[in-house]
Amino acid sequence: MRYIVLLALIIGVYGCSTKETALRTYTINPQIDIDKQSSTIYSTKSIKIAYPTSIKGVVSRRMTYSYSDQEEGTYNNARWSVSSGKLLMNTYIKALDESHLFGSVIEYSSLAETDYLLESEVYEFYHKIRGKVSLSIVSVKFNFIAMDTNRLIKSKKFSYQIPTATLNAQGYVQASNIAVKQMTLDMIAWLGRGE
Repeated sequence: MRYIVLLALIIGVYGCSTKETALRTYTINPQIDIDKQSSTIYSTKSIKIAYPTSIKGVVSRRMTYSYSDQEEGTYNNARWSVSSGKLLMNTYIKALDESHLFGSVIEYSSLAETDYLLESEVYEFYHKIRGKVSLSIVSVKFNFIAMDTNRLIKSKKFSYQIPTATLNAQGYVQASNIAVKQMTLDMIAWLGRGE
């Protein structure tokens, strides 16, 4: 009987003394100062922003890190608030809407017909750690498509490697926001140059 009481006491003390790291959720919400376009070739046109796709499965709530070219994992105590694809799409929509480059900017789930479609394919979106070097890696290809003919007007891949302030998820998120901000500004400038 004493052994059972002692065992229960040890399990109770051990169970109360373990600390579990709380799950933290992060977002992509870069503060972007958008130059409003006064008049563009697209100012009377509409564009639909497609949900980002990925061939590597990197569009999810999981935050991925890599210590070598053959090894990757996901943070156990950190997640995106919603899928990274939705966070990216929302950033594109907000920035394009604020830019006034197009007359209207519509989310992919809308049934409305538009003049153009902007697709994005996420090639890389992860935290790269090699020794003391820590980077946010963001690489996305954009396809600008005319909806009346389904013709690809132009396509461009944007890639960024932004150093992180720390080796943890928080440092990765801060650097990712910088990368997404630059990518969004570059994407708007690229679209604004016309066909």
